[in-house]
Amino acid sequence: MDSLKNKCNFLECAFRSAFGVVLISVGPLVMSSTLEEVIVTAQKRSQSENDIGITMNTWTGDELRDMGVVSAEDMALRTPGLTVNESSATGVPLYTIRGVGFQDYSTGSSSTVGIYFDQVAMPYTVMTRGLLFDTERVEVLKGPQGDLYGRNTTAGQINFISNKPTEEFTVGINAGISSYSTVDFEGFVNGAVGETMQGRFAFKTIQSSDGWQKSVDGDDELGEKDVTALRASLNIDFSEDASLLLVAHHVDDQSDNQAATAYDGRDIGLGEFSLPYTAIAPYLASGETPPWYSTDDNEAAGWTNSYTSPVTGTTFDIRPKRDNQLEGISARLDWDLGGMSLTSITAYNHFERVEANDWDGGQYNDSSNINTTELEVFSQEIQLSGSTESLDWVVGAYYSSDEMDEYYHYFMSDSMFGGASLVFDIAPFNLNGYGILELDTKYKQETDSKAIFGHVEWQFAENLKLTFGARHTKEQRDWTGCTYSAADNTLGTFNNFAFGTTLTPGSCGTVDDIPTSPTFILNLLGTANANDGLAVFTDSIDTSRTMGKLGLDYTPSKDLLVYGTISQGFKSGGFNGANSNTSTQLLPYDEEILTAYEIGAKATLLDGSLQLNTAIFSYDYEDKQEKDRVITLVGAISGITNVDKSSITGAEVDVQWMASDSLRLAFGAAWLDTEVDEWQAVDVANSEWLVTTARFDASGSELPQAPELSYTALISYDTSITENLVLGVAADLSYTDETSGGVALDRATEDYMVINSRISIGDVSEKWRAMLWVRNVADEDYYPSAFIGGNGPYVRSMGMPRTVGVTFSYSMQ
Repeated sequence: MDSLKNKCNFLECAFRSAFGVVLISVGPLVMSSTLEEVIVTAQKRSQSENDIGITMNTWTGDELRDMGVVSAEDMALRTPGLTVNESSATGVPLYTIRGVGFQDYSTGSSSTVGIYFDQVAMPYTVMTRGLLFDTERVEVLKGPQGDLYGRNTTAGQINFISNKPTEEFTVGINAGISSYSTVDFEGFVNGAVGETMQGRFAFKTIQSSDGWQKSVDGDDELGEKDVTALRASLNIDFSEDASLLLVAHHVDDQSDNQAATAYDGRDIGLGEFSLPYTAIAPYLASGETPPWYSTDDNEAAGWTNSYTSPVTGTTFDIRPKRDNQLEGISARLDWDLGGMSLTSITAYNHFERVEANDWDGGQYNDSSNINTTELEVFSQEIQLSGSTESLDWVVGAYYSSDEMDEYYHYFMSDSMFGGASLVFDIAPFNLNGYGILELDTKYKQETDSKAIFGHVEWQFAENLKLTFGARHTKEQRDWTGCTYSAADNTLGTFNNFAFGTTLTPGSCGTVDDIPTSPTFILNLLGTANANDGLAVFTDSIDTSRTMGKLGLDYTPSKDLLVYGTISQGFKSGGFNGANSNTSTQLLPYDEEILTAYEIGAKATLLDGSLQLNTAIFSYDYEDKQEKDRVITLVGAISGITNVDKSSITGAEVDVQWMASDSLRLAFGAAWLDTEVDEWQAVDVANSEWLVTTARFDASGSELPQAPELSYTALISYDTSITENLVLGVAADLSYTDETSGGVALDRATEDYMVINSRISIGDVSEKWRAMLWVRNVADEDYYPSAFIGGNGPYVRSMGMPRTVGVTFSYSMQ
């Protein structure tokens, strides 16, 4: 150790190694331990992670539990190049990998990132917010996976794999207490159920009675948790060649939702607000700073608990809160047919919610909503696979069908469209003395997807393997919906004044502004059929496309893999589920296509103690689906469009080093350069409804949620302190660079770093362990999301403050 001290102290050397600055060989530190082999199913069969020409990050369930990952959304702080954010307060998380994402808050929009639980797709991200528990591992596959996976995505996949039942009897628990009076409890029991069956039952619950968000307008708190998840698995061995795995799961979430934090838009070079709202008026008059503005306090937020209609007298509970349930069942049949294997995966999931969210960051009511959603998803996949000495292959077919019903009740009494129109004397919204106060948006979406696929890996030389995959998909999506006049009929009154209609509560209030439509509003003005000019919108889109992958793997030695791939992925088009003033907003957007070129290397070094994985990639992105503005009767409001051409280049590195039996170091980084190459976006300032829609050249801008640099690092040290006790110390950090927000500066985010630490003591046989942990050690004030708070305020969605807790785990067999 003397030579080490002459160069750097022990921790300095460790961190230099973890950050890839310098790797120092220090005798026994390097040679005394090897990394465990990680077996994954990224290509629908069990393989070593380091034998696959795909860039991926993997974690075991124990690693995720130690790092505090309890949901799919938490993966962003552990995975370079992955972000999870929101573009509004509707309860819909948005996943982005390597800058490939879709910033749409509609519940019915499909994600660019495929989310799979035990090889079953969750096609809508609102379904992915349940607890992660009893997890075997998680695989994050980067780049389009267009040949093997069922739902069409362009960014990549996140595969969550749960523990399976085995014959050995085991039982285990994990219990903890932490900040904000939080208690979590997880457990499982596993073992044989008769001679030919094995079962496993697992559960997890998180309860907290104190909120972590503090109201900027009073003494209220928000952030209580009440969520429970259950999973039962039964494996039936029909014979040595055939088995059936049945899995049933249930998640119930009665937690508070997070509220937004409002801030002064001039802090980022914009106006103080996007549109005026009632509560801001006295502070504009006096020149004072509103008390709800906050930029340096991650606990500060604002929300509205109730709203009483001045028209009907009805009081609504709009406190941010969830009442969500997800339940489902799946059946996987594996049958060895002799020389080939048959796999069938059948799944059904049902999701329901009644969920309130507050967008605007204050006790005023610029924007609040209640989403009532019902989702049913059925899928069936058949795979036939086989192997020879030089060939591995799989062919299959996939079918899925889903149906969504969404009721989106929106409140905006203090917005420019409501009461603020009176305060600020803004016509024409103040024509009825109230403005437009409430909206009822309802839509139904049905989607059917069919695909056939094939994947072949051919070892045509001793150290060369060719991979070819293709998938042909046909998808149909039917959509019907409208924004209706609510019980207060304030939307109906507005339209009656504007068009001479006679709308009543429950009437469709979406204006048909499509000139080729038989119910085009301008053709019906002054006639007895004027009401028909506000019509329910119905449309269908059909997609038929073949995608593929071509890869070459070169293994000059058993410890080195060099690979190159060309692959394509696509995501079908869809519809805008936001509040609609005109039919133009609801016109479908087109499919997007991504072509990826990637080369990488996976090297096992230092006698198996060091794993170094690197990759560089280039994406051609056509017709990227993106948020834009639509010019309507009431101004520029939410719309979705396609960006003609974009490009992404980047590089990644992942290092895992077992420096000794006791010391482990890890580092991962992703670098991105994104650019819009061709896009004429809507020019809000120079556009007028039905007269002209001006455009501006948006080329040269960056893509949203695409940080130039992100990285993670981990250091852990375990040592025996007695014959039977092991002491563990660990720390990890995550850094995410700033993002520009693309053409919408209000969606820009600042860079942030989150550091976590933990110390544990446990039995040498791993029978029990107690751990003290601190997350967000530095109490970093950070926000992964920023957006316009519905209509007027600029808001941010803050990350969790520092939390401290103790966890105890016990297992027995």
